[in-house]
Order: sequence, then C-alpha cells, then structure tokens
Amino acid sequence: MITKAMNRKGYVGGRPYAGRGSFIRVEHSVNVSSLPRFVILAFAVVSLVLVSVFFFLANAHEEARQQFMEKLEKEKQVVEMNKFLKMELAAITQKRYVEFAAQERLGLKKAKDEEVVVLR
Repeated sequence: MITKAMNRKGYVGGRPYAGRGSFIRVEHSVNVSSLPRFVILAFAVVSLVLVSVFFFLANAHEEARQQFMEKLEKEKQVVEMNKFLKMELAAITQKRYVEFAAQERLGLKKAKDEEVVVLR
C-alpha cells in the first residue's frame, strides 16, 4: 500500500500541507502459511531416494543390455561355427559318397603306386 505522509517540515509529496499534522501507522500483517520444515525435509529425502532408485534401475538396465549383447554375439559365433562345420561335413560326406559309389556301383578301386604310370 502506497501512502503519502507529511514529513517533519510540513510537506506532503513536495508541496506544503495546509491541514493538521497526522501520523500514519501502517502495519503489515503477513499470514504466510509456510510448510513445516519436516515436510520439506521429507520431500527432499523422498526426492533423493527416488533419484537413487532411478539411477540404480538405469544402471541395472544398462548392465542387462550389455549382457544381452554379449550373449547375442556368442550365439552369432556359434551359428557361424555350426554353418562352417555343416559345410565341412557335407564336403567330407560327398567325397566319401563318391568313393563309395565308384567302388560299389562301378567296381573301381583305388590305384596303387605301382599301377600308376605318369606320362610327360
């Protein structure tokens, strides 16, 4: 609240005051319903706990994600090794099948060193 009061020389707002002198008393009564300190403290503690839990969960999630990525990498290596072994087995099996078919169906046998003649 803005009020104009007479100063000691009889002026109000820079102009002479012709009336009687009066004293103005202004009281400021502030009713601020501030929160009790324990409520603020409890809020701060709860906030700290929630932040701690959030960081713990974020860390656990990142660790689980890292383990999952490592597991996928190992599975990929196993699949590649399995594919390689299947190809190798197929090559060996095909070679043996050709030898078997040559011996059984065609009556061929493996030549000995004495039977082989090299012409140049």
